[in-house]
Amino acid sequence: MSGLMAWFWNEDVWLPPGYTWYYLTHSTHFNFPKFLDIWTYPFAIAVAFVILRYLILNPFLFYPLARAIGIKNSRPRPPPHDNVLEAVFKQYRTRPSPEALTNAASAMGWEERQVERWLRQRVATIRTSPRTKFCNLAWETTYYISYSILGLYVLWDKTWLWDIDYCFIGFPEHSVDDCVWVYYMVSLGYYWCMTITHFFEYRRKDSNQLFVHHLLTILLISFSWAVNFVRIGTLVLIVHECGDIPMLVAKICKLCGFNRGMDGFFLVFLLLWLSTRVGLYPFWIMRTTLFRAHVILQMWYPVYYIFNGLLLLLLFIHIMWTYLILRIVVRMLIYKEISDVRSSSDASDEDEADAAKKEA
Repeated sequence: MSGLMAWFWNEDVWLPPGYTWYYLTHSTHFNFPKFLDIWTYPFAIAVAFVILRYLILNPFLFYPLARAIGIKNSRPRPPPHDNVLEAVFKQYRTRPSPEALTNAASAMGWEERQVERWLRQRVATIRTSPRTKFCNLAWETTYYISYSILGLYVLWDKTWLWDIDYCFIGFPEHSVDDCVWVYYMVSLGYYWCMTITHFFEYRRKDSNQLFVHHLLTILLISFSWAVNFVRIGTLVLIVHECGDIPMLVAKICKLCGFNRGMDGFFLVFLLLWLSTRVGLYPFWIMRTTLFRAHVILQMWYPVYYIFNGLLLLLLFIHIMWTYLILRIVVRMLIYKEISDVRSSSDASDEDEADAAKKEA
């Protein structure tokens, strides 16, 4: 194991020429990030988040609030049980192949339309209830608002927030102060929490993208911490974590039936998303990492390609989500409606909508 770790953390790959792990971790004139911190504290924070969410906020704040607002916790009555249709449901959900649909209808002595209706009723019984959706949205909103405020507090007086070149001037001999340490550990703990709970929550239509996004974020945070790309990492975090707040609030407004508020917050979200994820991230942060970092450092080394590759992959996910968001805009302009196609709709919602269009 020691040999494998030494091979993986090869100084020629991860560090600028002339630096060693021993020098960086034992220097007294600056505080280099401690590698073991990202394998201890974030998991404790993740456990604390799970306890805070499911044992404190959900039962004592979010559920009572949802009940007071009038958000229901009921689900539709399940259709009559049938083994043939259950097998079709487990394999196809509400989108069986034409052959499977025909075979199921023949076995039941039904019309194909009746089979499709049974499948829609069946999937409606397992989707997330409105009250559970509210609690999930309230938790994410609480975290992102709190973390964005923390980010502004931590970075407001940092030189690299106002001049991004200082992310690389003097690198890698950058000290990590206590506030930045907390900012990093909290974010890593949250994404570990969301990754772990991902397996216990109802599957959404973008679950795979979200899971990849969480893992990619964990990789970026962990590797940037290990080699002290912490300054650029804090900028990536502050640009990303504020963008989802208006969308989350818009979804809460939708659950509460406050359509005017939903439209307003969605517009704020659209402007903020385009200005941060499609604006600041590629044209401020990635422009610096791709075209300025090596000029400031006056050197190239392999980690440059590793991190830029991960950042480009994150940008690709943003482009995919931006396409889905623009679909919302088109749908809103044409059909005068907003439906969530990016981050928290259930797959069943989309299935039912598609099926309804077919019947219409």
